[in-house]
Amino acid sequence: MWIQDFVDCIEGSTSDQPRFAEALSIKEQHLPKRIYKYRRDCCNSRRNLETDTVWLSSPDSYNDPYDCSFRLSQDDLLVALENRILDTLVTGGNLQGVTAEQIESAKRSRNPLKTIVGCIRDSFSAGGELKLKVEFSSTRTPGVVKDTIDRVQQLRKLTKACSFSEINNSLLMWGHYADNHRGFCLEYNLEGLGADHRLRETLYPVVYTNQLYDLTRWALTLADRDTGRFNDEILILCVIYKCDEWKYEREWRMVRVSSTVENCLVPTPARVFLGSKMEAANVKDLRAICSYKGIEVWQMRLAEHKFELLPERLD
Repeated sequence: MWIQDFVDCIEGSTSDQPRFAEALSIKEQHLPKRIYKYRRDCCNSRRNLETDTVWLSSPDSYNDPYDCSFRLSQDDLLVALENRILDTLVTGGNLQGVTAEQIESAKRSRNPLKTIVGCIRDSFSAGGELKLKVEFSSTRTPGVVKDTIDRVQQLRKLTKACSFSEINNSLLMWGHYADNHRGFCLEYNLEGLGADHRLRETLYPVVYTNQLYDLTRWALTLADRDTGRFNDEILILCVIYKCDEWKYEREWRMVRVSSTVENCLVPTPARVFLGSKMEAANVKDLRAICSYKGIEVWQMRLAEHKFELLPERLD
């Protein structure tokens, strides 16, 4: 599946061997022709329509409490960091007198450095000094882990997103996001935009899964300052992973990193679809705005013999 190829490219990208451009190329080949934004009919929504903007918000404001969450425990990161230090000691030939079995046993434990200290014999050359160095590392790593997790959480707060859908006729989304069918839905034509357009560049598919995204491996490169293996783009995956119960939304997200919640310029919508229950006065107001901007206006109506919304153009 192409989305897994897209994810693999982002996960496999590093400072030394970047693959992000490859991921964007895969995404570009599968962008939908059009995307849709469901809106309540309110002052802010109308202002966004009038100014060709969308509102990017923090994950903390989303209706799904798991949205943009990830798996990153202090215990797991501590073990991973200590194992990285242990690997460095092994590679440097500093664990003379310690058997391979003892090293593997230490790496499987919850306290790799403390475990390996018990295996270092004072009798061999520099054994006592090595014990002190390893013990010092083991006392320092918890602070490094805490600082790393704090930094990751701060980066998450800086990440802002705006949600779109591949479809405009979802009964559930009209109910959830368009004020029980009293709001409207904007259509953006991606085909008419160049590949380097800001909206196309910053639009990513949502990955539906039943597992939180595991940030441990990425946080480890952040914790030990491993710049060669560091991956700036990995946080995108945290923003686009979502519980598979939401997959009916067929969502795409515009993602940016910003210290403030802000509006962002987007193309003028090609069409506006009004909700089937929108009041007549609001229909008149929205049609006036769209007429001024040269936007087609359609309205959804309920099908007579099945559960379906059908769009009709308003003359």
